[in-house]
Amino acid sequence: HFKLKLIYILFWIIWMEEISGFICVDIKNFQKNKQVNILFLQQEFFVVCILMALQYLHKNLVLHRDIKPENLVFDEEGYLHLTDLGIARIWKPNNLNETSGTPGYMAPEVMMKLNHGVASDYFALGCVVYECLTGKV
Repeated sequence: HFKLKLIYILFWIIWMEEISGFICVDIKNFQKNKQVNILFLQQEFFVVCILMALQYLHKNLVLHRDIKPENLVFDEEGYLHLTDLGIARIWKPNNLNETSGTPGYMAPEVMMKLNHGVASDYFALGCVVYECLTGKV
């Protein structure tokens, strides 16, 4: 029960922050609409923001499982936040049957229904970074 409550608490905190002051602009639309030319240093900063969120989740044995541009929002100060823990799960060693996420960002081991861990979140982050660096969304 404790770990399940942790997911609900994290989801609630993120949801409350989102409705109380976040500028809900997902990074894909931000770039697609050419609203801003994201510089490399800005991209580094955005990646560090996501890495810090993942570090917190993974330290608590939570796999996000759906890292994608639509689940990243900026706050009013320019920090990037990770949202949508709807399919997040507590990591278990045997998670063959827990395949979920967006296909374009899924790690190969997830798509092949193999056991997976935190590396699958980092794979998805790599896909997002690739899109940002190349402008291919």
